[in-house]
Amino acid sequence: MHGERNPYFGGVNPEPIRPNIDEFLRRIPVEHADVGLAVDGDADRAGLGDEKGEFVTTLTLYALLMWYLCEIRGLRQPVVKTVNMTSMADRLGEKYGVKVYEVPVGFKYIGPKMQETNAMFGGEESGGFGFQMHLPERDGIVADLFILDFMLKTKKTPSQLVAELMDLAGPSFYLRRDLHFAAASYAATKERIMRTLGGASPLSIAGHSVARTVQLDTKDGTKFFLDDGSWLLVRLSGTEPLVRVYTETGSQAEIGPMLDPGEKMIREAK
Repeated sequence: MHGERNPYFGGVNPEPIRPNIDEFLRRIPVEHADVGLAVDGDADRAGLGDEKGEFVTTLTLYALLMWYLCEIRGLRQPVVKTVNMTSMADRLGEKYGVKVYEVPVGFKYIGPKMQETNAMFGGEESGGFGFQMHLPERDGIVADLFILDFMLKTKKTPSQLVAELMDLAGPSFYLRRDLHFAAASYAATKERIMRTLGGASPLSIAGHSVARTVQLDTKDGTKFFLDDGSWLLVRLSGTEPLVRVYTETGSQAEIGPMLDPGEKMIREAK
């Protein structure tokens, strides 16, 4: 779908996540396909839909690829993930004896860390994944091919692999909200938001105690870790006048209650 040469990508956002790929997801079951594989405009980011047309989040895709490298290829080198990437990586790392390194958002941090640590794999929340046996840089086509190989080697559908992953590494439900602001006044808005985040110290979020609060190394956001393993991240984009609010929880029902306080924090920044 949409494979024609078009540098404007049809005037739509090319990031291979919902709702950008809803048309693609609907087509998977119509075609009776075994899997849906997506890339963005320059094919450096990967997206995945299961055989039912359900979107597989980029966090789950990262964990699937890490699991594939450990279980199918038998690799045990370190992996690199960004601060907004899944905690399933840490739990898989404990199971397989794989060191997990966390870096700020962006492949400008992931690639050098992969080279420094001889990592087998690195990835970010935007769907960019790099592999030691290929390139320490994003390649959506290779990531999608590895998912195909995973299916072929195990004779399992994407939904079956995701279900087994959740049993192995614990449940993961993820969502991101993008809060847009006027470009003209963003400098002042950004300053207010950074002050608010720097002083934020909630005792609880969504009914769970906050175990620890961490200011990002890049000084552009704050991450809240809860006592049940969930997390909430509020981070300012480095390229656009927007703030992103992310969460990963163990329950679909808790996504909204987790994101709402983060959004409120930004909307009420003084």
